[in-house]
Amino acid sequence: MILATGSITGLTVGSILNILHGHLPYRIWLPFNYSVRVFYILAGHQMITLTFVATVSVAAEIMVYGFFLQTCAQLEIFEDRLRKLIINKTTNNKYQGNARSLNEEKTEISDCINYHLSIYKYAKTVNIVFNEILFFQFFGSIIVLCTSVYFLSKHIKDLSAIIFLLMYTVCMFAQIFVYCWAGNEVILKSANTGEAIYCMDWPSLSVNEKKELMMIMARCEIPIQFTSSFLVTMSLQSYGSILKTSYSAFNLLQK
Repeated sequence: MILATGSITGLTVGSILNILHGHLPYRIWLPFNYSVRVFYILAGHQMITLTFVATVSVAAEIMVYGFFLQTCAQLEIFEDRLRKLIINKTTNNKYQGNARSLNEEKTEISDCINYHLSIYKYAKTVNIVFNEILFFQFFGSIIVLCTSVYFLSKHIKDLSAIIFLLMYTVCMFAQIFVYCWAGNEVILKSANTGEAIYCMDWPSLSVNEKKELMMIMARCEIPIQFTSSFLVTMSLQSYGSILKTSYSAFNLLQK
């Protein structure tokens, strides 16, 4: 959001300077000769369009980013509920002995199991909805990064153009990094849930309850992963691979 705001501010200032010199913010083909009055209308239209597109783009990407982190939040809620449940069971067993029925024990732990499975179903649904979108996003970002770096090193000599393209390239790197960082957090959180259960006061539970906890821990052996059309996993390792691929493509363009 900070990078997008900074980019919009820089582009707005640059657009105003172009307008003062009698140039539109962006070069376009028009089927007519525009007068001074029409010129300012077109310039205002371009500036409003720029702000609108940037705002919608940031909102859409933050939405996907929020869906990723919502998985981490739900896993933290699950761990907290299970921890409190075990503490309450331990306290009740000290004062009530084995007065609780087997059905009550199964119901409470089963609710936690269903909640944990619901988190996995939620993550799977998010992945199905956005995996193709993320694929085109990453594929396009790699092409843009290679092209931007190539033009920065070979064709652009004007200082203002270099600053503009450099800011754009940094935003593209940050855009990919945000997705990979959020996906990496989900992987770590879902994989560490089993360890968090192991660190709880489970020895005081009954045998059946321990078996049910084992089911949750077994499910945690396969962490939640968000993928880009099943080709790129959203993780910091994938981010490093993307940078290597972009650098390889840049070297190929230089030849």
